[in-house]
Amino acid sequence: MNYTELKAAIIAYTENQGLTVTDLALFTKQAEQRIFNSVQVANLRKNVTGVLTTANKYLQCPTDYLSSYSLAVYTFANPTATGTSGQTTIVVASASGIVVGQQVSGTGIGTAAAVSSISSTTITLSVANSATVSGTVVFQGDYTFLINKDVNFIREVYANPLSLAKPKYYAIFGPRSDNEAELTFILGPTPDAGYYAELHYYYYPDSIVDAGTSWLGDNFDTVLLYGCLVEAYTYMKGEQDLTVLYDTKYKEALMLLKNLGDGKQRGDAYRDGQVKLPVR
Repeated sequence: MNYTELKAAIIAYTENQGLTVTDLALFTKQAEQRIFNSVQVANLRKNVTGVLTTANKYLQCPTDYLSSYSLAVYTFANPTATGTSGQTTIVVASASGIVVGQQVSGTGIGTAAAVSSISSTTITLSVANSATVSGTVVFQGDYTFLINKDVNFIREVYANPLSLAKPKYYAIFGPRSDNEAELTFILGPTPDAGYYAELHYYYYPDSIVDAGTSWLGDNFDTVLLYGCLVEAYTYMKGEQDLTVLYDTKYKEALMLLKNLGDGKQRGDAYRDGQVKLPVR
């Protein structure tokens, strides 16, 4: 169901030709907001990367952020490098950010190569180069997943913000300094170097009002439609029996969506077994 079809359905169900474009958009966005804050569907997850800077214990949340699945940090460097095919060494333009154990990839770098040792700008790898190395080479360290804590915990355990080390914990701190409508993470301890961060999070997707189509409209149009009808009848001060009917239908559709997002998408038949109904 696209937005044109949704608007037509709302008008047909309510038998109200007087609903304006503004009214329909409001009902739809209110329904979407209720749905997105009631169930977490895997299709509405997103990954973003950011950069932690030395001595800065704050990290901005994305503007469409709703809640976290995970936050991880890792070392990362991408200097230019040269190397000879068959040799286990390469020479980089800068060794800043490169540490022993990082995974290495790039043109001419052998499969599953890692940093064995560092001597100035000469890097020894665990496997030989598969071809001539020339251009940008990526060095990436292991992921360290941060543990979610309360702000007070981080403030108490890491009372001195200048005590620098690799972060272990994070918490939602509060509004961003540049935008009070958005959030910021606080890290503990304060980063001792530049790290890359990867945030896996649940987000507000573009509304079907603005995009014309949406994942909800394509896959669970019943929950979207009945959610809109609940909002519409509340606005219209409609008949109580119809208001109750549409609210019941909305909750039934929402439960089916929760069975997917909070149930089926969080397991599989191999580990959890197939769904079985009792024999009567």
